[in-house]
Amino acid sequence: MGNKLKLLVSVGAAIGLMLLAINVVGLFLPLRSPEINESYSDFARRGTPSLNDSLNMLKLLSANHVPKSEFLKEATRIFHYGIAHIPKEDIEKNGFDYYRMRVPLWENYILYLLSYLKPDTYRDYEFCSYQKALERGTGRCGQQSLALVDYLHRNDIETGFIRLGGHAIATAKAEDGTWYMLDPDYGGVIPFGLEQAEAEPASVIPYYWGPAITTNNMYLLFGKEQNAIRYGGPEARFGRACKIERASYALKWAIPALLILLWLAYQVRQHIYAKHQTNIHPR
Repeated sequence: MGNKLKLLVSVGAAIGLMLLAINVVGLFLPLRSPEINESYSDFARRGTPSLNDSLNMLKLLSANHVPKSEFLKEATRIFHYGIAHIPKEDIEKNGFDYYRMRVPLWENYILYLLSYLKPDTYRDYEFCSYQKALERGTGRCGQQSLALVDYLHRNDIETGFIRLGGHAIATAKAEDGTWYMLDPDYGGVIPFGLEQAEAEPASVIPYYWGPAITTNNMYLLFGKEQNAIRYGGPEARFGRACKIERASYALKWAIPALLILLWLAYQVRQHIYAKHQTNIHPR
């Protein structure tokens, strides 16, 4: 039994050291693909600012104490520019890993392993954390809306998600009680709710600033019977995944630390036992 326990804790320590090394390497490797920079543009906007630029704009926005309606507009614009929409054909050409849409091993080995256990959620992963979403700088409508909702929710603004026909946008309540529709992917802030947009889809066009908006697009998006709203923070979209994400960033350090501590505890125990045996049977 003693040899088996020794082998078990030794293997555990080796795994712990390997995981710790992965974490340390991850401190020096960027989450963002090198292609995503100020010169990278998607179908709806020009350039992708750095993480620091996006966070500084959000910090300035929070400090300015503007009316909530203006806050919603500016926050939507920041996330619109801060997260690039990667075209499907580019993903097919280069793969999810190239754009870090699968969370890299060095960023979070738990989320990386989950991409093989549950690929429908984690292979093309959408961060619940707005900071991580901006750090990576890539994602489509669901990721952009999820990140925006997380930021607004943390600023005590009532939020939710709207599922459209093949598209996802955010919604948030302004100071007068009106629920705005926020589209950080295409780039637009609509100062009324889903019911009005469904009745007249073309009415939303003046509130978009992106070049990809057409009347036909709006009828395809808002003229669908399966449109639905879920109110709440990021968990309203991905309840379990958001909890797993938060836990994984703590566990990725706790797991190797625990494995190494168990090995150290075993070594101390063996040292105490050997000393005790020497005292009982002195030479």
